[in-house]
Amino acid sequence: MSRVVLVTARWGAEHGESGDVVRLLAGALAVRTEVEVVSLGTSGLSLATDAQVSTRRESVFTVHEVAGTTAESSQEGLLRIALAATDATRVPEIAGRRLVELQGGRAPRTAELICSLGAEAVVLAGPETWWLPGELQSLQSGLRVVSLPLLGDDPVAELGEFRPLLTQVGAVGVLSRAESRRLAGCSGAFGMPAVTELPAMTELDVAFAVNHSAAAQLMVGMSHFGRFVVLLTGFPEGTPGAPRSPGHDYVRRALGPIAVAEVGHGRWSVSDTTKARQVPVGPSRPNLWKLLSHAEVCLDLRPQGIVGRETLESLLLGTPVVVPEDTVAAEHAQRSNGGLWYRDFGELFDQARAILDDASLRERLSLQGRAWATEMHGDHGRFCEQAARFVLG
Repeated sequence: MSRVVLVTARWGAEHGESGDVVRLLAGALAVRTEVEVVSLGTSGLSLATDAQVSTRRESVFTVHEVAGTTAESSQEGLLRIALAATDATRVPEIAGRRLVELQGGRAPRTAELICSLGAEAVVLAGPETWWLPGELQSLQSGLRVVSLPLLGDDPVAELGEFRPLLTQVGAVGVLSRAESRRLAGCSGAFGMPAVTELPAMTELDVAFAVNHSAAAQLMVGMSHFGRFVVLLTGFPEGTPGAPRSPGHDYVRRALGPIAVAEVGHGRWSVSDTTKARQVPVGPSRPNLWKLLSHAEVCLDLRPQGIVGRETLESLLLGTPVVVPEDTVAAEHAQRSNGGLWYRDFGELFDQARAILDDASLRERLSLQGRAWATEMHGDHGRFCEQAARFVLG
């Protein structure tokens, strides 16, 4: 069996959508290959320090935990806010060096460790790996190295510091058409090479598992409510939530007499015109599926990530979505014809009311969304084939 080394600073559920994608890619590759993970720690190591490596077996993976330089997420956030105050569409090249340093994860002799594992291919997953392509090439010519930047439509993708993840690898994996356009648009920006010099980009349709049997059960606490909409303001725990959330009364005034089930950080609640209750369950993904599968529509108020997982799960369950414009979630809604998108609260409620008031529209969106999501993001065999072609060539 061939061997693949996956290098990332995002190994684990605490890394949100990017961590989910890395895990799912590793699982897809493990169907055909032996996968060894080099997990770059992001706390407390000086570059002058000898690499600290611990190895463990984790399910079907061998994981080599490498101590790396500290990630400074709060400082990165402050720097991004300052840069966005001048121009949110471009990041000055002068900021690039500091931004990549704040990613953390750099560790001495990591390239030597990777090459010692005898892999046929190496996957660099995440912007924290920007420093590795050149080091790997200098140590082992001919080694197939591919990258999964996990940058989405982030303007930092245009920075020269991230250039090795685009130009010194055999292939680049992207998670949406928006990400593909952003990376392709790097050609010519800040001295980047022409687009013809960039390697092939492979769009990966990550497959998400939804337990339809479990989702078919009505969630505890919902039996006393009739028709309802799901209002997503914070999920999962620890990820960015909606900057502000309308009250349930406000939602009902906009949508009519319908119950509202809100999924927020630390508190899931449901109310209608006569009663309100906190849902007595943990904020788990199976419970989210139970809510989504019985909802009329899912209204998502959160900032969107790089893959739009909850949007895809809602579509897989046949529930139409209303999601923020110019996000990967809106891309899913548009490509699937399974939902609508909005620019502000006014449009959000107009779109939701259009779905609620027209049963035939809702049925059409439900069928179209489910069919597209099942084909593109519900077929695990197809995703395994995609992953193998991307990594092994």
